[in-house]
Amino acid sequence: MKRTLSVLLLVACMWSCATATADWKLEQEHWYVVEIAGTRAGSMSTMLLRDGNNIRTATHMEMTLGRGDVSTTIRIASAFDETESGRPLVITATQDMGQQPVKSEWRFLDDMVVYTSRQGGREIVRETEAPEGEWLTPMGVHRLWLKSLAAGDREITYFTVDGQTGLEPVEMTHKFIEDSVYEIDGRETPVSVWKTSTSLMPITGIEYYTAEGLKVYEEVSMPGLGKMVTRIATKAEAQGDGVAAGPEILIKTFVEPDRPIRDVGRATTATFRLRVDLGEMPELPSAAAQRVTPGDDGASATLVIDINDSLVAPDTEVGDASYLASSAMVDAGDPLIGKLAARAVRDAGDDALARADAMRAAVHRYITGKGLDTAFATASETARTRSGDCSEHAVLLCAMLRAQGIPARVAVGLVYADAFLGREAIFGWHMWTQALIDDRWVDLDATLRSRYHAGHVLTAVSSLDQGGVDTALASTLPLMGNLQIEVVDVGYVE
Repeated sequence: MKRTLSVLLLVACMWSCATATADWKLEQEHWYVVEIAGTRAGSMSTMLLRDGNNIRTATHMEMTLGRGDVSTTIRIASAFDETESGRPLVITATQDMGQQPVKSEWRFLDDMVVYTSRQGGREIVRETEAPEGEWLTPMGVHRLWLKSLAAGDREITYFTVDGQTGLEPVEMTHKFIEDSVYEIDGRETPVSVWKTSTSLMPITGIEYYTAEGLKVYEEVSMPGLGKMVTRIATKAEAQGDGVAAGPEILIKTFVEPDRPIRDVGRATTATFRLRVDLGEMPELPSAAAQRVTPGDDGASATLVIDINDSLVAPDTEVGDASYLASSAMVDAGDPLIGKLAARAVRDAGDDALARADAMRAAVHRYITGKGLDTAFATASETARTRSGDCSEHAVLLCAMLRAQGIPARVAVGLVYADAFLGREAIFGWHMWTQALIDDRWVDLDATLRSRYHAGHVLTAVSSLDQGGVDTALASTLPLMGNLQIEVVDVGYVE
């Protein structure tokens, strides 16, 4: 399930080889068809390989998703090398969401982990700490499943690590529902049915497992995107004839407020009341221009926004080194990004906000190929292609700010638009940038001609410090297609 939710979160195949000189022999291979809302979206495969006493488990997935009038193909892959005894050796993860794939590697040494990220000949290397606490490798998870199934356990809980979500251990909980049968290649096979949840995000799934611990079916219901199904298939069926346009995921998640907002570009203050149709309202951040008051009913929240009155950031964020560090997505050390940043602030003076806004305006002008064709390119790629949508604007500005010594992060949420993709007066999902200036986060939207306006709803923030699927953004997913917005009040600059 964690793999499925990771792909949805990326709105994310390339084979990733951890040790090129090893002699890996394929022992098992399974293929799956992936569908969203009844429409074929792509395929997934899992492989088990062995080289002497070392074991590799690998997964790769390819999906095509519709975004308005264009389609985007995204590919993700990961491989986990471990010893027979369960000692982790190397985790690799590859994301292909732009023109150049991003390859990340975590190599486990005796007392540390060496993280390496590569894209287009550029490389970032740094040391990091090993995951804390007790967690299981993929084979450790498999052995736990076999033991639990044999013992008739009705609940299985463990922590595990997947390169697509970095090194942060994720808790998985499986609760038994019933025994059943599932048709595999024309034969009815006994399976056990489980309800699965994860600490990655507040969404549950239904999974079918054989007595050998093989997952043959999975479904995750998304209020706005429909049901995502991953079902076992033959290799020929999974690869099939390919996917044409893929399921539409963008327009389905637009939110129509109770009334239009006039002249939103001039709005400096706003009050919005949010409500989810299903489930509970996730905890939304009070940060930068936004203050949040949760509703007593657990399903609503009131947001007050004032773009000229940013909140003081917590001490933990003021001292967080990740907001200045280079990463796969935000490579502040890229010479081209440094050059663009220096050029942007050449005449901006010494005021930090003026310099930050000069870089925002520079990114707006620099990205000339504005469109939805790219899923989520890195700052380095965007600096070279000069193309992309809101996410490319956000990560390039984030990298340029860090290159100039200004802590920065990306922000995810919704923005109001008078018209977009044939729809009028809607809130659409969006990404922008926040800069830490005088211990306050300041919102900067490089897709706009002006710095920012009050027609933004902030749902999550992230430093994008290790690439991969960022768990900090996970709260966004349950809101997609599951949100109502009431426009209570809007104020304007005089």
